[in-house]
Amino acid sequence: MTTTSHISTASIGMASRLSISKLQTQLQDAQKELATLRHADVGLTLGYRTGETISMRQEVGRLQTITDTNSIANSRLDASDVALKGLQSSAQQFLGNLFLARNGGITAGALADVAKNALLSFADAANTTLNGTYVFGGINSDIKPIAAYNTDPASPAQTAVANAFQSAFGMTQSDPNVSSITPAQMSAFLDGAFDNMFQSSDWNTNWSSASSQNIMSRISTSEITPTGSNANEPAFRQLAEAYTMMSDLGNKNLSEDTYNTLVSKAINLVNAAVTDITRQRTDFGSAKARIANANDRMSIQINVLNVNVGSLEGVDQAEASVKVTSLFTQIQTAYSVTAKIQSLSILNYIPNS
Repeated sequence: MTTTSHISTASIGMASRLSISKLQTQLQDAQKELATLRHADVGLTLGYRTGETISMRQEVGRLQTITDTNSIANSRLDASDVALKGLQSSAQQFLGNLFLARNGGITAGALADVAKNALLSFADAANTTLNGTYVFGGINSDIKPIAAYNTDPASPAQTAVANAFQSAFGMTQSDPNVSSITPAQMSAFLDGAFDNMFQSSDWNTNWSSASSQNIMSRISTSEITPTGSNANEPAFRQLAEAYTMMSDLGNKNLSEDTYNTLVSKAINLVNAAVTDITRQRTDFGSAKARIANANDRMSIQINVLNVNVGSLEGVDQAEASVKVTSLFTQIQTAYSVTAKIQSLSILNYIPNS
């Protein structure tokens, strides 16, 4: 008995189409690899080593996030430094006017006007914003740090000063009888009730809404540093005290000796404020240097991690290009063969009768 095997053109065509479909899938993966220079299916290719690349990519993401937030911290430090530089310049100019006042080079009324303007500039600088946040608010960066002093109706700080003056001397600041206040009485007031209004408790009640806790920033995986200041620092309180002292304590009617007591106290306060501003600006410079060093180290880490990820996930561009070309050629050939198979018919081999 003879057995005859039969191979139909339909089965051959089906096999060819399946082959083309598989080649097309391979071509899509190869094209993806050529475009990304990365394995089309990293998990399938690397197997158990996939966890390594995931961990390294997560670390790159973490380092990049810290680097990005460092740029925000740098901007905050820059804005704070510019504001402090302005405060320092204004304070030094005011100090020059105080020395003039001591020598009779500027009248008490004129200096009071200068002090009022300085107080306005002080509040503007203390309320400096960056991207909608207050740089001198400490961690209360969404609240305006310093309230205006000269307002109508009177601000809490202005009311507190008026009440303290009335309590100490039995008269208002505008009373002509302030000329009877002695240097000793004024000195006791300045060092006592008046100075107390610029210490923590009263300062936070009448002047400041800032937090004394500065913003802390993670500048690297192992470093955290302050990247800001707040309006409760000594310089802010000292400048506010000096400007208020020279603008709202009845200066125009004080005796010469008592007025000089006021001027001397203000000089000491402004000098101390300038020194403290210098300290803060130095701290800002140190913070910026630490951020720059941290960014440099993290940049090196990111580059190393990316190289390691690339060695695991990456594909050779030349090989990927050859693979795409080869698969494309195979598909074209398969299409050509399929077309020829589909054109086969038994009718072509039946003799014409």
